[in-house]
Amino acid sequence: MPKDRQVSHVKFCFLIFGNHVIMGFSWRRMFQSQSQGNLTRVILHCDLNNFFASVAMIRNPELRGKYIAVCGNPSLRKGIVLAKSENAKRMGVKTGMAIWEAKRVCPEIEIVPTEYDAYEKYSKQVQAIYYRFTNQVESFGIDECWLDVTHSQKLFGDGLQIADKIRCAVKDELGLTISVGVSFNKTYAKLGSDLAAPDAVMAITLENYRQLIYPLPLGNLLFIGKKTQALLTKLNIQTIGDLANYDVNLLKNFLGINAEKLVAAARGEDYSDVSDYLFHEVPRSVGNGTTVPFDLTSKKEVEAVLYLLAEKIAFRLRRHNLQGYTIHLSIKDAMLHWCGAQTSLPYPTHAVLTIRRTASTIFDQLWVQKPFRPVRALRIAVANLTDAPNLQTNLLADLNDEVKNQALDDAFDKIRRKYGTEQIMLGGTAQSYQKLGFKLNMYDCDDVDHLTCDEV
Repeated sequence: MPKDRQVSHVKFCFLIFGNHVIMGFSWRRMFQSQSQGNLTRVILHCDLNNFFASVAMIRNPELRGKYIAVCGNPSLRKGIVLAKSENAKRMGVKTGMAIWEAKRVCPEIEIVPTEYDAYEKYSKQVQAIYYRFTNQVESFGIDECWLDVTHSQKLFGDGLQIADKIRCAVKDELGLTISVGVSFNKTYAKLGSDLAAPDAVMAITLENYRQLIYPLPLGNLLFIGKKTQALLTKLNIQTIGDLANYDVNLLKNFLGINAEKLVAAARGEDYSDVSDYLFHEVPRSVGNGTTVPFDLTSKKEVEAVLYLLAEKIAFRLRRHNLQGYTIHLSIKDAMLHWCGAQTSLPYPTHAVLTIRRTASTIFDQLWVQKPFRPVRALRIAVANLTDAPNLQTNLLADLNDEVKNQALDDAFDKIRRKYGTEQIMLGGTAQSYQKLGFKLNMYDCDDVDHLTCDEV
């Protein structure tokens, strides 16, 4: 690996099981590595098969053999398929389908509610098995992980042998199955797990990657979205191989600097490290969003949701000793149109009131049309993160307010940890949360990383 590709990373010693604290993707981290030198690495990507549905069948054995779909709550307008059993998948049920669509393609399907506590429990147990084989385990969602087993081969065998040992251990001890991709980088390892059958292992090697990877559709490549794929399709780039063989300088005219990175990914030139057990880069953003059970028709209703989202985000930031300078708000109206904007603060924050107030100001700037347009979904993200310093009061009024807001959050944390979340709330929020069907329970458990980025 060329030395000019090596960069230093700012890292913090906190362990995250699962990836529900929103981790923004870093292209620099993806294609530049600190370690390994010219050593051919052995990277695994482990993907739990039909994870939510599999957990449901373990917890309720009567569901085994039936067509099942794990779905959000229809009464809260979150009634889409989040996961499905393998037999339901064969019937045409797809993740993201509305419940009525799933029932149309599979009339016998049984709808199962989500159980996030159970998913988090099993996810941690699976990761505990991974850590028996290496300290380099990087979560990519609650059901996927990369493992670097390069230096584990003297103890446990080659990459295929390690992958099979992990697969068997997960199945025998927990009753879950995984697909494992084995390759020389993270991008191809993930493609390997995608190609592998359930409860199986697939190796993508230096000898076979062109035959296995290059014919795949472009959309299979990690982080190529619909817009990028549409643009590449216009250039007659249909497969991963087409992209790998495309003239980078020509592609820069259309994609800028990202052209180099996409072509490198297609060619398997991914030099990124798998995160170590104790070290994680500072995430690029922490966010939370929700689709509300009914359209919000007033600013007062919007404020209640913004405050709830701000509480969730601020708690995560404080929990990991982070603050952010940039607040971003996204809004979806009743016609399913999204819009968004962001603003930067002169100082970093993890204070609830600061995040809510800033998001509210952005909302007022975006929602100026009269009459008030109904709101269906809201999402806040805090970005440009940094390690949280101890702010000291000074003559700046804004900073004095920030110190007071953070002191208020600290007081809330202490009371809620001892007596429960609902024992102290900002005036008026309890009734609003009850009306909206929300529960603010992150202080009532030891770990809040099970909270998803889409629902609250």
